[in-house]
Amino acid sequence: MNKKEKSLPSTSINWYPGHMEKAKREMVEMIKMVDMVIELRDSRIPLSSENPLIGQIVNSKPTLIVLSKKDKAEKKETDKWINYFQSTGKEAISLDLLSDNVSAIISSTCQKIMKNKIEKLKSRGMKNVQIKAMVVGIPNVGKSTLINFTMKKKIVKTADKPGVTRNLQWIKISKEVALLDTPGVLWPKLDNQTSAYLLAITGAIKDEILPIESVVEFALDYLVSNYSDKLEKRYGITADSNIHNLLNSIAISRNCFLTNNQIDYKRLYALILKDIRDNQLGQITWEKYENI
Repeated sequence: MNKKEKSLPSTSINWYPGHMEKAKREMVEMIKMVDMVIELRDSRIPLSSENPLIGQIVNSKPTLIVLSKKDKAEKKETDKWINYFQSTGKEAISLDLLSDNVSAIISSTCQKIMKNKIEKLKSRGMKNVQIKAMVVGIPNVGKSTLINFTMKKKIVKTADKPGVTRNLQWIKISKEVALLDTPGVLWPKLDNQTSAYLLAITGAIKDEILPIESVVEFALDYLVSNYSDKLEKRYGITADSNIHNLLNSIAISRNCFLTNNQIDYKRLYALILKDIRDNQLGQITWEKYENI
């Protein structure tokens, strides 16, 4: 499958701060210490949230793909992605990290993947076999949330923004499985700008470096084509393919005006992006299997 490029704003997006390079080097070293890898991806963008560097680091280690934030994506679309990954021989599951029994699901799935190794070690007399798994993924995909909810307490710092986890640390989630949490890592150059914009929309890239206007307009263009009903329901408007008219309608709906009756675009763009990320428009899959 190849990601299709669509018409994009002229402003390109890239974000690769120094701590990501350091984290990548540490992961290369630590991969030698683990039995398998748990790769978190965002259910809303299952391909764009794949870091190609992770495949190079993981090499031949068994891998579990976890599509996080399933509550923010359409279930039927997530199921299609799960079926696709499984058809390629990869183990894949989807999780709502805030409500599912994450610890039990992760632990049992890891034991399933590592069944042969576990049985081999037990046949050699080892009674208590513990699987060590490295948790990897792009920023803000839910790695720290996964760790905290498997432990039922706050072990690592979390926030709904990228770049919070910076250190490597081991977390035992059951007597059978221990996880190695790692910082979120992007790749040095986001060549596919469609993916870059999808990463921006879903919060994987620091807002301060984004062309917010272009990101929001890109999002609205997609929503008009795929989820016009959700736009209309949220803002009480008629969806319009003309972005200027659409922005004007939403501004009127949300009273985003300055004292001189000019549209307060800064507040308007921030409002729309926050609504998208907070699920105020409902479940949205930004990367559909059929469109790839």
